[in-house]
Amino acid sequence: MARPQLEVIPTGPTQAFVYKIDQDIWPVYHYHPEYDILFSLKDHAGEFLSGDHIGRLTRGTLIMNGPNIPHALHSGKPDESDPARPSLAVIQFSRESLGEDLLRKPEMQPVREFLQAAKRGYEFFGATARRAGEWIVAMETQTPFERFVQLLRLLHHFAASEEKRPLASPAFSPSLKASDISRLDEVLAWLRRHRADPITLERAAAVAKMSPKSFCRFFKANTGKTLVEYLHELRVGEACRQLLETDRPVSEIALECGFNNLSNFNRRFRELKGMTPREFRRQTPIDPAEQGRELPVSGGGR
Repeated sequence: MARPQLEVIPTGPTQAFVYKIDQDIWPVYHYHPEYDILFSLKDHAGEFLSGDHIGRLTRGTLIMNGPNIPHALHSGKPDESDPARPSLAVIQFSRESLGEDLLRKPEMQPVREFLQAAKRGYEFFGATARRAGEWIVAMETQTPFERFVQLLRLLHHFAASEEKRPLASPAFSPSLKASDISRLDEVLAWLRRHRADPITLERAAAVAKMSPKSFCRFFKANTGKTLVEYLHELRVGEACRQLLETDRPVSEIALECGFNNLSNFNRRFRELKGMTPREFRRQTPIDPAEQGRELPVSGGGR
């Protein structure tokens, strides 16, 4: 299957930004020169990849990908293809499409500085994400002018907030060659499908049609992580989902997510999350009344 790696977004002199409601998420590992604001409208029980960062993709997840930072979204649930239950609200723009003259105005200094800092991307949380999500959803029924004003308001809101965490690390520097992105896309999809299975360097290298030594250099250069580091994050991310959404014993979750013993799971979990799995489960409870409830939107479609 052909995989379009460079997404061409119709912004420029005639269009300041793109706003759309996507019915389904796009799992292809891809990049584009524009900033990308993505707001999840329902619980995908999956994860997102932005540069060398892996995060949970659930209802209310709000991220902003930086320009030319490869990213992908993976759902743990099948797409419904139901226009009444859209997946994602998307805003895409660049500094050039907004207008450098506008950004140079004194009143735009907070936004200008924020866009410079956001080149590696951010995830937003707390009250910042909740309020921004409401504004993003409201844009669907607004006029083009109202949407533009809302986008500027949104960027100013992000700039003033401390409820954000960076995504791609400063050391992340991927190759953007189409052949490399396509090969990495295949490897990442394979790792996700088989994350609970025993995975060796030789098997992963075979998927990429590379020698193990070449694959190690290739994978590190394009993800910022070793294969083992990436697998640990992928498996711990799935474990986080199960800890939050089920009452299954921690030992069962550890084995199902690909860890061969509980002590190894606890050690890796603490390294990545700063707490034990049980502490994570206690500190981040999900309100049963909220579980599975979609955010309201007035319509859907691409």
